[in-house]
Parts: sequence; structure tokens; C-alpha cells
Amino acid sequence: MYELQKKAKEIQKKLENIFVEQSDNGITIKVNGLFKVDSLNIDSSYCALEKKEKLESLLKKLFTEAVQEVQKKSAMESKDLLKSFNL
Repeated sequence: MYELQKKAKEIQKKLENIFVEQSDNGITIKVNGLFKVDSLNIDSSYCALEKKEKLESLLKKLFTEAVQEVQKKSAMESKDLLKSFNL
């Protein structure tokens, strides 16, 4: 069991260091392998400069919270499924 936990931590560390960046029309988002938003950039032409950082921060926070909620619900569903197989 210890080996399994050790391997899971190794995988998690690797996923934390995998990044994907997508850009389109002046908006760029960078997400790691754990679905955590690393950065979000919105071109200032979309909003007033003084509100840009607040908007980016709020969108990053909301996206991260949404992903965490999906992960939580997925884990519960998986747990229920495993119970049905007596695992």
C-alpha cells in the first residue's frame, strides 16, 4: 500500500509540472495537469485597465473552484461505483 501512495505522489508531482497554454483573441489561460489555473491574461482592450487584474483574478478563482467541485463530485461517483463492485 505504501508503494501505491508513493507512486500516486510521484504522479501528482509530475502533473503539477505539466502546463498547457491556450490563447485566442487576446485571452490566454495556462492550466497545469491538475486542472489548476496557473495564469489568466485578458487583453486590456476588453476592459478598463484598472479592472483588468480584478477580472483575471476572479475568473481564475471561479474556474479553479468549478474544477475542484467537479473533481469532488467525480470522486464521489467513483467511490459509489467501486462500492457497487465490492472493491
